[in-house]
Amino acid sequence: MDKRFIKGLFKDTAHIDQPEGSWRYAKNAITNNKKGSISNEGGNEIAGHLGNNPTTGAQNDKVIGKIEVDNNRVILFVKDVVNTPGRSEIGIWENNVYTILFNPNLSTDLNFQETNPIEGTFKIDSKGDLVIYFTDDLNPPRAFNADRQIRESGTNVSRLYGSVVNDIELLNLFPHSGAIPHVELDTLVTHQSSVLEGGGLLTGVYYLALAYVDDDFVATNFVTVSNPISIVDEFDFTRPTTKKDGAKEGSQTTKSIKWKINNLNTDYKYLKPVVIRKMGDATEGFRLNDVEIFGSTLNVTFSSIEGSSPASVDDVIIDTVSYDTAKTIQQLDNVLYLGNLTSSQDLGYQKYANDIRLHSVTKSIENFDEYYATIDGLNTGFNNTRVDEYNGAQQTVDNTKSYRYQPNIFKYKGYMRDEVYAFYIAFILKDGSMSYAYHIPGRKGLTEEVRTVGGGLSGQLWSDIYKLNRKYAKNFHFLDRTALHPAAPWSDHRQMNFWQNATELYPNTDDYEIWDNTGYTGNDLKGKRVRHHHFPSNKNSARKSITSTNCETASSMLTPGQPAKYNNIELVWQWDEDVDGARPLTHNGAYTRYRFNKNIKPSYPSTSFTTGYWSGNNIISSEHATAAANLFNGNDTFTADQQMTVDIMFNIWLHQDLVGLVASIKNVHTRCRTNASSLGPGNHTLDDDTIFAFGTGICAGTRDDYNKKTGMTVVLEAGESIWLESVILNAGSGNDDCHQSNMPQQVNAGWLGGCAANVNNYYDPQWDCADGNEYMICKSFITFRVNSTTASIPQGDYNDAKISHDVDVLGFELNNLRIPAEIEDKIQGFRIYYADRNHADKTILGQSVAIPATPKVSQIGICKEAAASANNSTSLSVLQTLKNEVENFWNIEPFAKSITEYGTYPQMQLDATTPISNEPGYKVFSFHDFSLIRSHKSLAAATHIDPQYKTRNLAWNGAKIEQEKKMVTILDTSTTPDSLKEIWGWDTEFNCYPQDIKSAILIGNEYNSISNTMQPRLLDQKAKTYLPGDSIFEGEALGFGGKLFNEFGESSILFALKDNHEIPVSKARSRPYTNAGWVGSNAFPNAGHYGVIGTGEPILSNPLPWAGTGGNVKSQDFIVNLKAFKTDVYKSIDSQDLIWTGFEVLGEDLEHFKLSNSNAHFKTDSLTTVNGEDHEGIFGGDTYICRYGIGTALKSSHPEDNANPERAVHYHIVESTDNINFRHTQDSDSAYFPNTPSTKILEYVGIKDFSSKDNSRYNDNYSELNDLRTAFPLPLKQVLQDDFPTRTIRSAKADSTSLIDNYRIFLANQFKDLPKNRGDLWKLSSFNNLLYFHMEESLFAAQGKQTMSMKDGSEAFVGSGDIFKQEPNEMIQTKGGYGGTASQWASLTTRHGYFFVNANAKKVFLMGEKLQEISAVGMEAWFKENLKFVLEDYGFINTYDNPIFGFGYSSIWDPKNRRIILTKREYTPTPQFIINSSDISFDSIIKKFKITSTGARLEWSDQQYFDKGGWTISYSPEANTWTSFHDYIPYIYFNTSTDFYSLTDKYERPVNSALTNTTFGNAGIWKHNSETNKGILYQEGGTGSASTSYVDFEVEFIHNDNKGADTLVSNISYVSETFNQAGVNVLEHGFTDFFLYNTLQISGTTEMEYLINTRRVGNSWTINKFRDMAAVSTNTNSYYMSPNTNLLGGINTGTVTTSSISSMFDVSGMIETPNGAYLNMSKSWDQQRKFTDKWVGIRLICDNKQNNLLNLYSTSVGARKVHR
Repeated sequence: MDKRFIKGLFKDTAHIDQPEGSWRYAKNAITNNKKGSISNEGGNEIAGHLGNNPTTGAQNDKVIGKIEVDNNRVILFVKDVVNTPGRSEIGIWENNVYTILFNPNLSTDLNFQETNPIEGTFKIDSKGDLVIYFTDDLNPPRAFNADRQIRESGTNVSRLYGSVVNDIELLNLFPHSGAIPHVELDTLVTHQSSVLEGGGLLTGVYYLALAYVDDDFVATNFVTVSNPISIVDEFDFTRPTTKKDGAKEGSQTTKSIKWKINNLNTDYKYLKPVVIRKMGDATEGFRLNDVEIFGSTLNVTFSSIEGSSPASVDDVIIDTVSYDTAKTIQQLDNVLYLGNLTSSQDLGYQKYANDIRLHSVTKSIENFDEYYATIDGLNTGFNNTRVDEYNGAQQTVDNTKSYRYQPNIFKYKGYMRDEVYAFYIAFILKDGSMSYAYHIPGRKGLTEEVRTVGGGLSGQLWSDIYKLNRKYAKNFHFLDRTALHPAAPWSDHRQMNFWQNATELYPNTDDYEIWDNTGYTGNDLKGKRVRHHHFPSNKNSARKSITSTNCETASSMLTPGQPAKYNNIELVWQWDEDVDGARPLTHNGAYTRYRFNKNIKPSYPSTSFTTGYWSGNNIISSEHATAAANLFNGNDTFTADQQMTVDIMFNIWLHQDLVGLVASIKNVHTRCRTNASSLGPGNHTLDDDTIFAFGTGICAGTRDDYNKKTGMTVVLEAGESIWLESVILNAGSGNDDCHQSNMPQQVNAGWLGGCAANVNNYYDPQWDCADGNEYMICKSFITFRVNSTTASIPQGDYNDAKISHDVDVLGFELNNLRIPAEIEDKIQGFRIYYADRNHADKTILGQSVAIPATPKVSQIGICKEAAASANNSTSLSVLQTLKNEVENFWNIEPFAKSITEYGTYPQMQLDATTPISNEPGYKVFSFHDFSLIRSHKSLAAATHIDPQYKTRNLAWNGAKIEQEKKMVTILDTSTTPDSLKEIWGWDTEFNCYPQDIKSAILIGNEYNSISNTMQPRLLDQKAKTYLPGDSIFEGEALGFGGKLFNEFGESSILFALKDNHEIPVSKARSRPYTNAGWVGSNAFPNAGHYGVIGTGEPILSNPLPWAGTGGNVKSQDFIVNLKAFKTDVYKSIDSQDLIWTGFEVLGEDLEHFKLSNSNAHFKTDSLTTVNGEDHEGIFGGDTYICRYGIGTALKSSHPEDNANPERAVHYHIVESTDNINFRHTQDSDSAYFPNTPSTKILEYVGIKDFSSKDNSRYNDNYSELNDLRTAFPLPLKQVLQDDFPTRTIRSAKADSTSLIDNYRIFLANQFKDLPKNRGDLWKLSSFNNLLYFHMEESLFAAQGKQTMSMKDGSEAFVGSGDIFKQEPNEMIQTKGGYGGTASQWASLTTRHGYFFVNANAKKVFLMGEKLQEISAVGMEAWFKENLKFVLEDYGFINTYDNPIFGFGYSSIWDPKNRRIILTKREYTPTPQFIINSSDISFDSIIKKFKITSTGARLEWSDQQYFDKGGWTISYSPEANTWTSFHDYIPYIYFNTSTDFYSLTDKYERPVNSALTNTTFGNAGIWKHNSETNKGILYQEGGTGSASTSYVDFEVEFIHNDNKGADTLVSNISYVSETFNQAGVNVLEHGFTDFFLYNTLQISGTTEMEYLINTRRVGNSWTINKFRDMAAVSTNTNSYYMSPNTNLLGGINTGTVTTSSISSMFDVSGMIETPNGAYLNMSKSWDQQRKFTDKWVGIRLICDNKQNNLLNLYSTSVGARKVHR
């Protein structure tokens, strides 16, 4: 029977059982040339070459990766593997030509390595450009735009995209930023030009975030976020500067912001700015248009959200994820996937950070936030004078000298003195991302600092402080070492205090060794307490916040506008009709006011006001003239210009003209009116006159009787008036005219009379008539007697003050900041961070002036006036006390009182050795820290106070201020019985509601540091509380010892000191009620006092300069820190939220810190400039220095104090986490000083409770820090994960219409971690529109894209459609996994399925509709033997998967012959290796063999010990059969749609002499399936060349048709076709050699000779003349030498057999050749037996030298049965 060959290569059975239709062996065979045949494979031919040398190509180059792209183009990645270092290259294979695209110089090398093959994919972008994406598990994944490179670089292939700089990092798939842009504000000497006019920004804070964008519109992560800029609605030039305050969030302004950007990476085309606004609780992003980069600096301006587009803040804060390396890459559904990733944020720097040393520095701000406290400024806010007019000139206040000035906020925020901070250093990596942040430990503790309280430091702390925590309370918690020993050696404390946490320890890991420039110092922090940085306090004279005072005072140039003093001034006005004109009355209508001449009429002397008639002549004085000018408004109203008491008299004459008519006017009503508020609201009538009737005649009239008017008295306030008015009560008729009259009237006892005859004299002042008759000109008049209550103060008693100080902002510098060489090439800069100091982390809860309360033992509810009233018993019927008996309480005073007001304590402790006995002391204080007041954060942690300054204040007595009038209830005793009566105004007797307010203005002048002798004072355990305004608080339960009396007082914080911790009054004594320090006149009561009733304008009670101690003790306060004793601060050092200081070192500045730089100084304070800006220290803290104004108030209500409210304004410098400058007024209830003048504050403080939480208006945004995009601390407790071997990440989905390359956008949450029990992820593949995750031990298919058919014929997802939202499906689930791979380069996707190798399991698979183990298709045993590396038998541990380097598997699809080709490459041992194998061992660390005895390493290139080996086999997926072995073993393949190619490294490198049979050799790109080069591989010589070497075409088949019996083979036949190069079927047998074999017999390779042993019979070729040539010998092994009698009756003497020590074939992988030792080709003819067995194997061999195509169709055997 003819045997047909359709079932492929099959070696898994015994020869006798060889399957029908299969073949046993084939080499260089194909099956698809003609159906049903086995054909000889074409060789390969030179198609092109690497390099641009047309003669030899680039012989040193090796392709280490390929990406098959569109249009039969292939991207090749090339490495020079001969030179060290060798250049890297990207090229393209197109139309059989290799073109170099990019070959950079070594200085900007791509860093390709032979040890790391490249895998990639491609995309055609929206511009039609070819973009490739590739990874090599060594360098960052990359993207390369091939078409852009061609366009922009042209023939200059050493430049990337034409750039001179050649920034390779532009290729990074995760875009690398290169140089980090640095953001600054533009400032000049006198002003800033960054916050400008001409915009429309809303109030809030604004950050600028920056990213780069390249020409392909690919953006980096945002690489920097600037410090915040505060936008307020006022301007820098606002005057006074204190008017530049904050505003409610979202208020409209006219502001814009301009940022200055430098240190730009000019390799990028654009800068992508996003502005982040924090406004209230909202954080919003606004993307501006990309800015094209020209040069290394530019400006970015933001004026309003118009013109911007919304941006996600998360896009700024949350990085698109970045990984260092990826092993595998794939795309599916326009999404790019990367797998098996590494990412390392840990640079291993912690051990160097442990040696960094921090010391404090300061930056001086001279003439800080100057304020001019002038009379007009305090009283009206400069309504009457020029702003800041002082000492005769308008002063210039430098607006750059405070934290209202934006550059100071941006760059120079400081750190809280005596506070503890945790600092970190983090590095900016080359891609722009941040490394972990490394903790910088605080300094070591000195012996006395770490002692328990009470020991060391000269005994500065008394022992009861120890009781705060008996175990952990140490001296360093309470005392400032830097202040105690300011002259100590620098290395002692470096102007920093010590701090260590009591319970937090450093881990016991190598990270906490201490390394310096020499390496490990031998010291470490392992297991020791964590140390932080404790800044010096204000007790350190070199580091205190307020360094000097520049205050001064001068006489006020403003005439205060005080009204003249009126002391019994009598003023008379009269009517002159001819001068002033007539004012007629109306009939039954509105009253008409009477006119009076403004000039005073001396004819009515004022010597006898109360007697009713004037006589004599009074001299008109200047006081009268002044009063007349000030008080008469127009000619009908008297108006008060101040508070005054007025007595009134008047006389009205009326005249009626009747022309021929009888008088018609009968009755006129006249009254005196006022709007005096003392009588209640509205207008009031002082005299409701009776109605008088006119007489008859031409001259008739009536007058009022002035004698009854002397009792009219009224109290007027400034602006209140008096006037006279009349009305005619009956209607008139005719031409009547009734008006004020100057007509003469006869005067007699009855005051009756008629018209005088001598009418022409009626203007005379006075004239006498005949006896008994007296006539006078009865002019209307009104007379006032005025007494004012205002004292007259000399101008010289008024003073203005300039409030000015120098302050120091606290910052720091770093020493020993060393960057080791091993991280230099990974970083481009560093930044300094600190831990966010939230309320729970603070040891200083707040800072404020502390105002001592006074102790009282009395009744509450009645004032001194009421208690002292003669009607005390009746007063109590209106007023009620809380209790009848006295009680203990505290008056929450508005300012420190006289020493006598305070309690005496038996003992107070000044320091540990100085007790003070029986002196007055301060025990209870009100405290007014702005941040606490407005937030009401918990006071639970507060344990003690620490005085920082003793302030000596400039003290003003406030202006004259009155309480508003109100309805008060009095007891009217004139009635029977007594009755209650309401009146409008004030009352002290029954209501304790006086008219006047006592007030003071206290502004800090001298700030004297407190020495360490002033002990921290412990609080009573619970005695701390928020005190509501206008309250009586039950304080007993909290330990205050009584009520806290705060009626008509402000909200504040109250605390009481522990017994013996009271502060002696003598240490800060105030004297408000003395004239100590007063240098003015004594022209008014209480001259030189403050806190008393004002006499007009504010009066400075202690003007400068101060002489002696008088001024020093006038008004004194303590500025104190409210502190919390803590054993530990902050959370664990690895769990902090970090704040960026804004300090960064970039570019050339970084050289100063590199260990490799011999000129490095490793100190930040040695930098004169940083990033082009002057360097003064590292700031960027959380603390502002501010002037802080508060209002305080109290209205006493006990019998020892008057009822006058007491109020004060305090204005001092404090440190605060809030920028108090930017508090704001939202309504009248939220007013504050100095934005609102002191007089207005004093008028309402305590009434409106300006200090309540709701009224303390502040936009929280102005306290924002740079927390948007920070580093993360180095983790402590977990093993840092920098390797993600089972993780897959995915990009954003590509948009074919978008210019943005979404394949380079990877969001942080777009990843999938696969099960770790299946080994590493080795390969991402796609097939049938599914993504496969190929692990070492199993194969997973993504889920979520399964579909089902719908009724309408469409399909819908059964899953979510998102393959990351469902767990992937393991294709075959077994306990240990199944179908895995560790052979990345052998994995191949074809239209027939996904092909891969599992070398560990020694299996080969094809995943089609199901997972098929194709190695089991006839080749299972062979693969089991040959999928391992030969060297594994010698201890080799395979960790390689790199066929390019020499170990590994690769595969390719042959599109022409529709087959998969699988190649194994390995190094095999030479005989020398085998001989010495006992002295050779494998080192798994270096992954190489070494000579055990010498330790010498054996390199893989050492040909003495290693040969290059391997095999190639092909598989036909259509037939599901293995086809053949092949003699080519290239290191890499690639294909196009029609052909496949390979490259070899078989030739020696470097090329030392001419190559044999080739010129291009290793540089050649060889095309397979060459029909003209049968049997020729990697040679250009061609057929017929004498030097050309050929590989055979071999086919071996088994005939076992008669396997049931032995047969004798007489001949073999085969059917074939042979075609020459012309395609002609020639009469040739095709094959050139053959051999036969069976179980024991073999013919040896025999040449086929026409008509000698081969002839054509019909359509077949028949071969005969073959005999067994196996060597035979007599074998005398014991097996054959039994001593027993054999079958022939004799004794065995041995048996003639074939070799028992040599196998028939030499087998090595795919090579199977007859073993020469088994053959005896000179065997005698009589021993050459015929072939007899149950089967026979036949191998046909073609040497391919004829270059013919040979198709073998079938074979047959001539055989007959034998029976012996």
